[in-house]
Amino acid sequence: MMRGPFFCSLAFMALLVPVLAGCDLPSGGPGVKELTAQPQRQDSRRLFSGLVMQDITLREATIMAGQMREAEKLRVRQAIWAIDAGHSTRDPVIHVGDDLSVSILSFAGGGDTPAIMKLGHFPVLRDGMVTLPYVGAVRVVSLTYASIQQKLSRLYAAQRVFSHPSVIVQEEAPDGRWEADSVLVLGEVKTPGEVRWQPGGLMLAHVLAEAMGGGPPVPAGGPSDGQPVSVRPETVVSVVRHGQVVGALPLDDGLVNDIHLAPHDRVIVKKEASIRIPVLGGGASRPGIYSFGTCPTLADILAISGGLQRDAASSRAIFVLRRDHDTPHLLKIRFDRTYGLFVAQSFLLEDGDVVYVAESSWVPYFKVFSLMLQAGVLASIAR
Repeated sequence: MMRGPFFCSLAFMALLVPVLAGCDLPSGGPGVKELTAQPQRQDSRRLFSGLVMQDITLREATIMAGQMREAEKLRVRQAIWAIDAGHSTRDPVIHVGDDLSVSILSFAGGGDTPAIMKLGHFPVLRDGMVTLPYVGAVRVVSLTYASIQQKLSRLYAAQRVFSHPSVIVQEEAPDGRWEADSVLVLGEVKTPGEVRWQPGGLMLAHVLAEAMGGGPPVPAGGPSDGQPVSVRPETVVSVVRHGQVVGALPLDDGLVNDIHLAPHDRVIVKKEASIRIPVLGGGASRPGIYSFGTCPTLADILAISGGLQRDAASSRAIFVLRRDHDTPHLLKIRFDRTYGLFVAQSFLLEDGDVVYVAESSWVPYFKVFSLMLQAGVLASIAR
């Protein structure tokens, strides 16, 4: 019988495992011990100036995330300041006999995107008043279009009929004298095209609402964007003025802020995923490059990449490699303790970061044993 020799060979191969484990077998990269070893911090060949290692606590993760969010808010504010052209210098006043078209931009039904409700056309009467739904008679004569829009927005907000209303007042100008100053809207919107300039000027939110048709952005490829799970883009609005992009900001910020456009502006709406996060290491379930429109948390990237590989990943720590002023940093998040999960929820990743999930220390031994076991079974079958 072959059972005796077969099990003897298995026992002999088990004794060889520690020896063969030192051979060059396929590996997923350095383990936790190799990453945290002192020689790694000061490379003898000067491949970099020095590796800074840091254990990330929940407090540190929260502080770092707060700093990143403040930096993003500052970037958005700077974009708003760059885009905002101020009130139109060609803003005429309203006269008796003018025919006004009044619409309300609001977030109807608690939705995420605005909708425009056209209230109708209203003449300015001899007493300088115009009678509007919900608010009644309002004096408008001698007011500029920009100022009457602000006044009516406050009146409608006080009625609590509409959610965050913004009033649009337009002059019915059949001669088309404002057509030459229209704003062009392009990209992932329902109705791309020109939006006619108004005597009171145009705000970015009004232009976006008209182009979006009261619904969410439509991808250029059709109703379904077909984005793979590895890409989570964000809808970004860019404004081109005199042939140059003066500012770009997220769609939500373009809708909620009062940003005045200039005549002949070009508004481009598109989805972007400019933040690329590689996930590496033998302990990662789905290594690869994952793209986001906004900075994801470590928990986000672990969820989208399938988390830690079962029976292969080291649960001791997850590493984030980051460069700060040309100095490489190895940020360590402990995953063998409960607080590591809370750190992952708070820790924000930025473009250029690398997430590394090491293999468990016993995985190389398991690989050797598997190879030798297969070889032993084949040898026993051959007999």
